[in-house]
Amino acid sequence: MRLRSLLPSPTLLCPALACVLASGCYSGHVDADSDDEGVDSGESGDDGGDSGEPSDTFECDPAAVPTSLPLRRLSKVQYENTIRDLLRFALPSEGDGVADGLGTLLAAIPNDAIVAPPGQNHGGFARLDQDVHQEHINAAYDVGRAVGTALTEDPARLQQVVGACATDGDASNDAGCVDDFIRRFGERAMRRPVEDDEVAFFREVFDGEGVTQGMEPQAFADVIAVMLASPQLMYLIEHGEDPVEGQEGAYALGAYELASRLSYHLWQSMPDEELFAAARSGDLLTPEGYQAQVDRLFADARTRASMAEFYRQWLWLDDLPSMDALVGDPRFDAFAGDFAPGPETHEHMRDEVLAMLEYYTFDTPGSVSELMFSNQSFARAEDVAELYGVQPWSGGEPPQLPDAERVGLLTRAALTASGTANTRPIMKGVFIRTALLCQDIPPPPDNAAANPPAPAPNMSTREVVEQLTEQPDTSCMGCHGALINPLGFATENFDALGRFRDEQVLFDDDGQVTTSVPIDTRSVPQVTAGDHTPSAGPADLAQLIVDGGQFQACFARQYLRYTEGRPEDPVTDGCALQDLTTRLEAGAPMAEVLRAIALRPEFQQRQID
Repeated sequence: MRLRSLLPSPTLLCPALACVLASGCYSGHVDADSDDEGVDSGESGDDGGDSGEPSDTFECDPAAVPTSLPLRRLSKVQYENTIRDLLRFALPSEGDGVADGLGTLLAAIPNDAIVAPPGQNHGGFARLDQDVHQEHINAAYDVGRAVGTALTEDPARLQQVVGACATDGDASNDAGCVDDFIRRFGERAMRRPVEDDEVAFFREVFDGEGVTQGMEPQAFADVIAVMLASPQLMYLIEHGEDPVEGQEGAYALGAYELASRLSYHLWQSMPDEELFAAARSGDLLTPEGYQAQVDRLFADARTRASMAEFYRQWLWLDDLPSMDALVGDPRFDAFAGDFAPGPETHEHMRDEVLAMLEYYTFDTPGSVSELMFSNQSFARAEDVAELYGVQPWSGGEPPQLPDAERVGLLTRAALTASGTANTRPIMKGVFIRTALLCQDIPPPPDNAAANPPAPAPNMSTREVVEQLTEQPDTSCMGCHGALINPLGFATENFDALGRFRDEQVLFDDDGQVTTSVPIDTRSVPQVTAGDHTPSAGPADLAQLIVDGGQFQACFARQYLRYTEGRPEDPVTDGCALQDLTTRLEAGAPMAEVLRAIALRPEFQQRQID
């Protein structure tokens, strides 16, 4: 498409957009290239092992008003899903194909920022970096232009998108045709009815100060481009309507605002036609109508994809490195033996964990306890199934894992493999302590090393880590000895490819066997502060985690972070956190817990200062 001379530049696309983009409300940090497995890899400190762990009980004050983000921007996943659904709305039979052709442009949208506790590189959720840079604006502008071109340059598509009036040659219906298109397409893009002054604004974009002659396709393309780069599309804008009685500063969401919040919560995308219709009619604001929509959306396949995104973030699955990066290295090749990891093995490991969670969430609804103790394989790919010693799962009842020691979530390859010839007990311990228990680990001393421990010719990985980090009277001992290492050591009976073992075979740089040493998985993990119950391995650790209660409370925290796009507040979010934690501790199915947030009264409200 030839860019019309009067279509604004990306930085001046819309005065409202410029104001919104200049006032980002969050500055995130992510260090995707950092090495997590250092001797003190950003997760140890010099105090006496005080984890600063949060409480696993919450107080519910019904009068407390949960915090709302001032202006929540769509995440990258939400933005891509929204563009795809808009294209499906405009071109039902061709929309997916057009969306597939935008791959390069959509990839230019900056990745989401990890929202992490101080001193850590991971958190319970990711969201689009609220600090808006020129690259954000340029990328959204390019996507808008490309979508506008794709929908209008072909006469047949233009007629389908706008209507027969766009190509019938009858000038008498042009004005109504343009206004109808603005209202119809704009309702989808803005996720609410288009107001009269907005119709007038977009009509000015179409007219181009008199440059447009008749029903020029480029004029429609310009309107689409501006809509797709507008703050009304890029942000979840909620004004609220009626004040909530007894809750100062809380306002009930309007029907269209509630439709968007619900659809982006469960689908990570815009509402569909049925949800829009429920908003138009007001049925969505009735208890029965809202319940029906929650049930319908949760049963849709898109909710599975949305929950998979939550699980990926919660379990740090995107941090799993490639398993074939060291193929050709003598030590790694000797360690791998007959198993040949491929370029997709790490993805297959992630898929197995996601399939496990999907199974217990949707297919055979189970509790978090069942997740932590499952002895079934969900590996659909041959390489991961080979690591587990089972046949690939093709549906139905998942095969039983042959190793009795492989118990539950903690022993899955995606949570134990490292892609090297060495395991990563430090990183495993940090993951369990922070992601599964939501306990803080003090930052390391300034002189902490940042390199992974080098393998030794006659010492197990555990022995090397203990020698480097657990020397008495050192700054490392406090955190590594009490908070990190014991959790990581519990799964050392699984090697760096996730295979079960009872001894560690050691190799030199040339791949020659030097010796083998027995595996020791015993530890005192202190899942709960002050609890010195010993653990013999992963099964004991899983039991301590489930019995301690902090796992359930942490799951509630992590899910609320993902849902709200912000850190939880134990006071103002106390009612929701208490509700979710109580359900989890009572053994409620995970599906019930994941639906519970949307059914809570505060989900249908927002705080307005």
